Amino acid sequence: MPFPLSRRQFLRATGAATLATAWGPHLARGADVGRAGPGGGANAAADGAAADSLAGPSRGPWRRLFLDATTVEASGGLARVFHSAVKASANPVIKADRPWESGRAISGPYVYGTVFRDGNRLRLWYQVLNQGNHVGYAESLDGVVWTKPELGLIAYEGSKANNLVVSAFQPEVTGGTCHNPSVIRRHGEPDPAKQYALYGYDGAAKHPRVAWSPDGLRWRYDPATERTPLFNSADVVNFFRDPYEARYAATWKTRNRRGRAVGIAWSADGLNWTKPFDGPIFTADDLDPDATQIYGMPVFAYQGLYVGQPWIYRARYFKSGDYSVKKLHEAQADSLRTMEVQLAWSWDLMNWTRPPARDQFIPLGAPGEWDDGMIFTAGAPVVMGDKLHFYYGGCDGFHDDKRVKTAIGLATLRLDGFCSLRAGADEGWFISRREPMREPAVTINARTAPTGVIAAEILDRQNRVVPGFSREECISFSGDSVRHELTWKTARFATEASGEEWKIRFWLKDAELFSYLPRALDPGQPDLSRFQKTGP
Repeated sequence: MPFPLSRRQFLRATGAATLATAWGPHLARGADVGRAGPGGGANAAADGAAADSLAGPSRGPWRRLFLDATTVEASGGLARVFHSAVKASANPVIKADRPWESGRAISGPYVYGTVFRDGNRLRLWYQVLNQGNHVGYAESLDGVVWTKPELGLIAYEGSKANNLVVSAFQPEVTGGTCHNPSVIRRHGEPDPAKQYALYGYDGAAKHPRVAWSPDGLRWRYDPATERTPLFNSADVVNFFRDPYEARYAATWKTRNRRGRAVGIAWSADGLNWTKPFDGPIFTADDLDPDATQIYGMPVFAYQGLYVGQPWIYRARYFKSGDYSVKKLHEAQADSLRTMEVQLAWSWDLMNWTRPPARDQFIPLGAPGEWDDGMIFTAGAPVVMGDKLHFYYGGCDGFHDDKRVKTAIGLATLRLDGFCSLRAGADEGWFISRREPMREPAVTINARTAPTGVIAAEILDRQNRVVPGFSREECISFSGDSVRHELTWKTARFATEASGEEWKIRFWLKDAELFSYLPRALDPGQPDLSRFQKTGP
């Protein structure tokens, strides 16, 4: 049944510096950061640098996030709160201001691409659609003001004074074209010509391909991938580095009964790929409205987890018969056809969780704003001081509209700010997982109201307070900090025998806690295994 309102009416009516990898050098003690994971090849292992500002050390320890169900053993009087990123007042930070960025259907730059820190600058590879697919390049020192350098690589209307690095205007320069560009810095790669990898969907070849570059600007496609796909996929693919398993990984567009969905593939060397399951591992489910499809999902490693940004396509899918473009368009004709971004997380890239409320992680703009129709996201955020910078492509129209204007925006989130445990005027508490901590100190990411407070006590395995480490002996915290060290008046444990484990009971009042990490965890007891391969 058609909506009685137009889509816009319906929407209107309804509504710099990189951080150290861990909080202080003591957190890296004993971390086994150089060991390759199961199945990891030389290139992938080299690419898995010893530490990453998002992922943390490849073998931990990782900050305890409240996305992780193993973090909390018991709790009372607390609310689990999911947080959305906040859009920058300077948005959009990158607009269409070059003639080659003005296409007929989708006009302007948008992040269906990649941004990361490389040395002292941020580097951004973004999508342009103008008589074919093109990859533009920009860079910034502060993440807000971006420049588009004239690179002299690709000719557009007789001039190379542009910022294009891969382009349908001159595919012979690179040996292919790229839709949905994923750029990966290959740390430790011995071949100087392969310091960077560019992954994406080549529309002419009709499958995902990879190109190599010495500098992230001069690209050349691997010729073997022109006829032989990395793996079979539809036109949306998102590639990333998996430091925990020393490999490359990718999400790819497939479908199920609900419509578009997401599959997973991985590779030890970035060239030879395997699908653990040739079908979807992330789909719309029973908590989603009928008109819900998963258009794509960038994924990044973050503090021991994989965090996904699923692109939620609000469109109905046909329910019977074989696929055809006509049936696809008929089924979605009465749908909103918006694209929104949500939050998801996983321990193994196969099993995924989303917040039950299914709120937008980067909200669509209000009707009439530049990003009110669709939002896509870069592959991963960038750590900037105490915040995560998420870059996104915003559109003022809807999927399959004949004319859509696009630009690139910025949304920020507190470091580790995906989810918090919150207490109001009535005090709340939780008991942590058992921790092999060798020193009585824990770094917290927290904030309180002016009258709020956070304190803690250390417990044994039977939840009995360890003498000298009660909440009364804790030096409590009030304020706002992403790395405050909570300590007790007693400076050391009575015994530091290896193998001893303790719990922490946190007490919160008018406060919220985003993450924590005990100091000096026993290196002989590494963090929870990522994959349960044996045992009951």
